[in-house]
Amino acid sequence: MNDVPLSEDTRRWRHSLRNELNVITMATATAASLIEHGEGLDRVRQHLARAEAACRRCADLVRDWPDDG
Repeated sequence: MNDVPLSEDTRRWRHSLRNELNVITMATATAASLIEHGEGLDRVRQHLARAEAACRRCADLVRDWPDDG
């Protein structure tokens, strides 16, 4: 681990990024499970849309990387 103290902005940024990555992980796992259990495509698409939106938010966060981290 890095011993350099992080600013509050960087900690908030990292927390936000982790949250979005969790959304992606859970939404794609749910979509895969729904497919495996023969659920309707509408429900699968809803979860994939959630994952896609979280990917866009991750891209926005990466573009807004705090300078001190």
